[in-house]
Amino acid sequence: MLLYLVRHGEAKREDEDPERGLTDNGMRSARRMGEFLAFMDVALDAVIHSTKKRAAQTAEVLTESIRPAAGIREEKGLSPNNDPVPWVERINAMTGDTAIVGHLPFLDRLLSLLVLGDAGKTIVDFRAAGAVCLKPSGDGRWLISWVLSPEVIW
Repeated sequence: MLLYLVRHGEAKREDEDPERGLTDNGMRSARRMGEFLAFMDVALDAVIHSTKKRAAQTAEVLTESIRPAAGIREEKGLSPNNDPVPWVERINAMTGDTAIVGHLPFLDRLLSLLVLGDAGKTIVDFRAAGAVCLKPSGDGRWLISWVLSPEVIW
């Protein structure tokens, strides 16, 4: 199983859009990331996203190029300040390649918890519409296979 952590694309300011949907640049970056992942032959079983508009839009745009077998679904507990600890057990129980589209600081804490066992460390510079691919190490921890930011694939 591979796990992909994806940060939502660039979002509008709250005074411009109270729900903070994606900017045009955010849509382009998310679409480009999806196209590049498809080019890399990434195959997903599922895409999970937070309840926030910007994450839902990012997931929808990503799946234009990568068609996950089980589709996309919204899940609670993936918002910026949610505790990542409950997700570790859920992730370790997953069997199919899955992408989780979320936010900072949640994704930073989840990644650090999966890799180091310590949610208090930042180990990747998560860019908007950026993706991190993880694989299980066999000892309950995860290894980073690669990190992509939109700037790398433009």
